[in-house]
Amino acid sequence: MIGLRWPRLAHWLFSPIAIALVGGCAEKPFLSAGNANSAEVGYTRDLAAATEVAREHCARYEKVPRYLDSSENIAYFACEKP
Repeated sequence: MIGLRWPRLAHWLFSPIAIALVGGCAEKPFLSAGNANSAEVGYTRDLAAATEVAREHCARYEKVPRYLDSSENIAYFACEKP
């Protein structure tokens, strides 16, 4: 009897934790593609956080990002000399 209850209990205990962890990761912007002249940043809602990712990427080339455009989940930046 206890063996049958454990999977249900584990499901109710650990599912919200797993959803919170995965949900938290999905919100964080990431560099999906980039080179010395551009950066494509995957993001969900926070364009300011996406700009920070582009800034860090462009800084590797001693450049700064300039926002160009965005699609549903990708923000496009040019890396330009300051």
